[in-house]
Amino acid sequence: MKQLISVLMVALFVTSLPASAAWEPDTSDKVQVKAAKAINSFRDDVPRTAEYFEQAYAFAIFPSVTRVGFGFGGAYGKGIVVEDDKAVGRTGYYQFTSGIQAGARNFSMIVFFKDRPALEVYQSGRTQFMGQAGLAVGTLGVAGTPAYNNGVAVITMTRIGLMGEFTVSGAKFSYKPITSD
Repeated sequence: MKQLISVLMVALFVTSLPASAAWEPDTSDKVQVKAAKAINSFRDDVPRTAEYFEQAYAFAIFPSVTRVGFGFGGAYGKGIVVEDDKAVGRTGYYQFTSGIQAGARNFSMIVFFKDRPALEVYQSGRTQFMGQAGLAVGTLGVAGTPAYNNGVAVITMTRIGLMGEFTVSGAKFSYKPITSD
Protein backbone atom coordinates (compact mmCIF):
# COMPACT_ATOMS: atom_id res chain seq x y z
CA MET A 1 0.00 0.00 0.00
CA LYS A 2 2.86 2.39 0.86
CA GLN A 3 4.47 1.70 -2.51
CA LEU A 4 1.22 2.45 -4.32
CA ILE A 5 0.84 5.74 -2.46
CA SER A 6 4.50 6.60 -3.21
CA VAL A 7 4.03 5.86 -6.92
CA LEU A 8 0.86 7.97 -7.02
CA MET A 9 2.60 10.86 -5.22
CA VAL A 10 5.54 10.76 -7.67
CA ALA A 11 3.15 10.59 -10.64
CA LEU A 12 1.21 13.58 -9.29
CA PHE A 13 4.45 15.49 -8.75
CA VAL A 14 5.84 14.72 -12.21
CA THR A 15 2.61 15.75 -13.91
CA SER A 16 2.68 19.05 -12.00
CA LEU A 17 5.98 20.08 -13.58
CA PRO A 18 5.72 23.18 -15.75
CA ALA A 19 5.06 22.55 -19.44
CA SER A 20 8.28 24.36 -20.35
CA ALA A 21 10.42 21.86 -18.43
CA ALA A 22 11.65 19.51 -21.13
CA TRP A 23 13.66 17.22 -18.83
CA GLU A 24 11.59 14.48 -17.19
CA PRO A 25 13.10 12.72 -14.16
CA ASP A 26 13.36 8.95 -13.88
CA THR A 27 10.72 8.41 -11.20
CA SER A 28 12.55 5.35 -9.88
CA ASP A 29 15.59 7.52 -9.05
CA LYS A 30 15.12 9.45 -5.79
CA VAL A 31 17.84 12.00 -6.61
CA GLN A 32 16.23 12.80 -9.97
CA VAL A 33 12.80 13.23 -8.37
CA LYS A 34 14.29 15.57 -5.72
CA ALA A 35 16.18 17.41 -8.48
CA ALA A 36 12.95 18.01 -10.41
CA LYS A 37 11.32 19.38 -7.26
CA ALA A 38 14.31 21.70 -6.68
CA ILE A 39 14.08 22.94 -10.29
CA ASN A 40 10.43 23.83 -9.69
CA SER A 41 11.42 25.71 -6.52
CA PHE A 42 14.07 27.69 -8.41
CA ARG A 43 11.60 28.51 -11.19
CA ASP A 44 8.92 29.59 -8.69
CA ASP A 45 11.05 31.38 -6.08
CA VAL A 46 13.98 32.79 -8.08
CA PRO A 47 12.58 34.43 -11.22
CA ARG A 48 16.03 35.39 -12.55
CA THR A 49 16.74 31.69 -13.22
CA ALA A 50 14.23 31.69 -16.11
CA GLU A 51 16.72 33.17 -18.58
CA TYR A 52 19.41 30.73 -17.46
CA PHE A 53 17.10 27.74 -17.99
CA GLU A 54 16.29 29.07 -21.48
CA GLN A 55 19.87 29.89 -22.52
CA ALA A 56 22.07 27.33 -20.74
CA TYR A 57 23.66 24.51 -22.69
CA ALA A 58 23.38 22.24 -19.64
CA PHE A 59 23.06 22.43 -15.86
CA ALA A 60 23.84 20.53 -12.67
CA ILE A 61 21.15 20.54 -9.99
CA PHE A 62 21.87 19.78 -6.34
CA PRO A 63 18.52 19.48 -4.53
CA SER A 64 20.11 19.43 -1.07
CA VAL A 65 23.55 20.60 0.06
CA THR A 66 24.32 20.57 3.78
CA ARG A 67 26.94 22.97 5.11
CA VAL A 68 28.30 23.37 8.65
CA GLY A 69 31.08 25.58 9.95
CA PHE A 70 32.68 26.95 13.07
CA GLY A 71 36.13 28.29 12.16
CA PHE A 72 36.58 25.34 9.81
CA GLY A 73 33.69 23.87 7.89
CA GLY A 74 32.51 21.81 5.02
CA ALA A 75 29.62 21.00 2.74
CA TYR A 76 28.37 18.02 0.79
CA GLY A 77 25.60 17.41 -1.72
CA LYS A 78 24.75 15.16 -4.65
CA GLY A 79 22.82 15.84 -7.80
CA ILE A 80 22.20 15.30 -11.49
CA VAL A 81 23.69 16.85 -14.64
CA VAL A 82 21.16 17.57 -17.40
CA GLU A 83 22.24 18.12 -21.01
CA ASP A 84 19.97 18.18 -24.08
CA ASP A 85 16.94 17.49 -21.84
CA LYS A 86 18.47 14.22 -20.57
CA ALA A 87 20.08 13.29 -17.27
CA VAL A 88 23.62 12.49 -18.43
CA GLY A 89 25.53 12.23 -15.16
CA ARG A 90 25.57 12.04 -11.41
CA THR A 91 27.49 14.73 -9.60
CA GLY A 92 28.78 15.46 -6.13
CA TYR A 93 29.82 18.67 -4.40
CA TYR A 94 32.45 18.72 -1.67
CA GLN A 95 33.67 21.89 0.03
CA PHE A 96 36.16 22.71 2.78
CA THR A 97 36.10 26.20 4.30
CA SER A 98 38.30 28.19 6.65
CA GLY A 99 37.72 31.64 8.06
CA ILE A 100 35.20 33.53 10.12
CA GLN A 101 32.09 31.37 10.07
CA ALA A 102 29.52 29.89 12.38
CA GLY A 103 26.33 27.97 11.77
CA ALA A 104 24.69 25.36 9.62
CA ARG A 105 22.41 25.52 6.63
CA ASN A 106 20.85 23.42 3.94
CA PHE A 107 20.43 24.81 0.45
CA SER A 108 19.70 23.86 -3.12
CA MET A 109 22.24 24.78 -5.79
CA ILE A 110 22.13 24.92 -9.55
CA VAL A 111 25.17 25.32 -11.79
CA PHE A 112 24.38 26.56 -15.30
CA PHE A 113 26.83 25.93 -18.16
CA LYS A 114 26.71 28.45 -20.99
CA ASP A 115 28.33 26.14 -23.55
CA ARG A 116 29.90 22.72 -24.15
CA PRO A 117 33.46 23.77 -23.12
CA ALA A 118 32.18 24.98 -19.72
CA LEU A 119 30.43 21.63 -19.18
CA GLU A 120 33.58 19.73 -20.17
CA VAL A 121 35.64 21.62 -17.57
CA TYR A 122 33.03 20.68 -14.97
CA GLN A 123 33.04 17.04 -16.05
CA SER A 124 36.83 16.96 -15.57
CA GLY A 125 36.31 17.48 -11.80
CA ARG A 126 38.97 20.15 -11.30
CA THR A 127 39.09 21.77 -7.87
CA GLN A 128 37.87 25.35 -7.61
CA PHE A 129 39.12 27.81 -4.99
CA MET A 130 36.94 30.72 -4.00
CA GLY A 131 36.11 33.20 -1.31
CA GLN A 132 32.63 33.81 -0.07
CA ALA A 133 30.71 35.97 2.32
CA GLY A 134 27.10 35.72 3.29
CA LEU A 135 24.35 35.40 5.80
CA ALA A 136 21.53 32.88 5.82
CA VAL A 137 18.68 32.98 8.34
CA GLY A 138 15.84 30.46 8.35
CA THR A 139 14.69 30.02 4.77
CA LEU A 140 15.87 33.47 3.68
CA GLY A 141 18.84 33.70 1.38
CA VAL A 142 19.42 33.48 -2.33
CA ALA A 143 22.89 33.93 -3.71
CA GLY A 144 24.72 33.46 -6.94
CA THR A 145 26.67 34.95 -9.77
CA PRO A 146 24.86 37.82 -11.52
CA ALA A 147 26.15 36.63 -14.90
CA TYR A 148 28.19 33.83 -16.43
CA ASN A 149 31.80 33.74 -15.21
CA ASN A 150 34.03 31.57 -17.42
CA GLY A 151 30.87 30.04 -18.89
CA VAL A 152 29.42 29.06 -15.49
CA ALA A 153 26.69 30.65 -13.35
CA VAL A 154 25.91 29.33 -9.85
CA ILE A 155 22.72 30.10 -7.97
CA THR A 156 21.86 28.85 -4.48
CA MET A 157 18.62 28.98 -2.56
CA THR A 158 18.58 28.47 1.21
CA ARG A 159 16.16 25.82 2.41
CA ILE A 160 16.82 26.25 6.14
CA GLY A 161 19.59 27.29 8.48
CA LEU A 162 21.47 30.01 10.28
CA MET A 163 24.98 30.84 9.11
CA GLY A 164 27.25 33.83 8.85
CA GLU A 165 30.58 33.66 7.07
CA PHE A 166 33.57 35.34 5.54
CA THR A 167 35.68 32.44 4.29
CA VAL A 168 38.15 31.03 1.83
CA SER A 169 37.20 27.64 0.47
CA GLY A 170 38.18 24.85 -1.83
CA ALA A 171 35.40 23.09 -3.67
CA LYS A 172 35.41 19.96 -5.77
CA PHE A 173 32.73 18.70 -8.08
CA SER A 174 32.69 15.05 -9.05
CA TYR A 175 31.04 13.72 -12.19
CA LYS A 176 30.11 10.22 -13.26
CA PRO A 177 28.24 9.60 -16.53
CA ILE A 178 24.93 7.75 -16.39
CA THR A 179 25.26 4.70 -18.60
CA SER A 180 22.35 3.22 -20.53
CA ASP A 181 21.63 -0.36 -19.63
